[in-house]
Amino acid sequence: MVLENPSLTNAAQRNLVVVRAGDNSLHRGWGADDRGCEFDLIVSYYGADPSLFRQPHENRVDYIGGKWDGIHALLTQRPELLDRYRYIWFPDDDLEADRATIEAMFSNMRRLDLHVAQPALTPDSYYSHLPFLRSKSFEFRLIDKVEVMAPCLRSDVACRMLPLFRDSMSGFGLDLLWTRLAEQNLGTSAVFDALPVRHTRPVGNHLATAMLKSGRTPEAEYRLLAVRYGFGEFFPLSYGAVDRKGRHWRSRSMIGLRMVADYFADRKHFRQASRLKKRLWSLLRRQWSRPVNLSQIELEP
Repeated sequence: MVLENPSLTNAAQRNLVVVRAGDNSLHRGWGADDRGCEFDLIVSYYGADPSLFRQPHENRVDYIGGKWDGIHALLTQRPELLDRYRYIWFPDDDLEADRATIEAMFSNMRRLDLHVAQPALTPDSYYSHLPFLRSKSFEFRLIDKVEVMAPCLRSDVACRMLPLFRDSMSGFGLDLLWTRLAEQNLGTSAVFDALPVRHTRPVGNHLATAMLKSGRTPEAEYRLLAVRYGFGEFFPLSYGAVDRKGRHWRSRSMIGLRMVADYFADRKHFRQASRLKKRLWSLLRRQWSRPVNLSQIELEP
């Protein structure tokens, strides 16, 4: 694995985007080549075309494999990246986003002193978990889990998680760990409703095919970590929020009701609307009854 253009910035205020990219990656729409862009980009390429993604701002690195083992390979070869950057975004390559959204996400990570966060998904996105879709009433929601599709990690969190990346192609199960590494985890992870991105392809198609060739599945990776660290079902709970008028919401049930109202109002835009009513009821029931567990998890050496 060779980093083609290692001349990344040393400026402490800058941010880094690392995308695991195939031939049809959408990262060229993210504005990394714009003059004055406030983040650097590394394209970790898993395809086979030697001519792709050779622009100076793309900093291509080659690695065949899954998303998170590829990120592990990059960060172990270039550990100084974890010292150079305060926050690193790890998006999938099939997200439609723009420079303003990405830069605002990094700015809000700093402003709120978050450990882990992600942009929300637009209603017409392909999605796995309903609470990660944009709830248009809110600026952001404090949430107990951040999924593997587009997490932004503070560099010390990425450093602590790095050994677990090595044996994970899918990242399944990592998303129950990185929000629970500190002694106090309340208020340190969020989803940005006012900064949505669009997920353009069905979830996990390429990854599932690649993993089967290796004799692995995302579900097996999840079970391995679940047994190791004692967690159960993945369902994100929103336990705090700030709305578009700057008001703070602290009632989980009221946040859930507002989310359901927003999703129902946007139902015509939903790409996956066939089971929406059932999913809305499940969201409301869990927001009301499920406990939020952000107790510290000690990672094994």
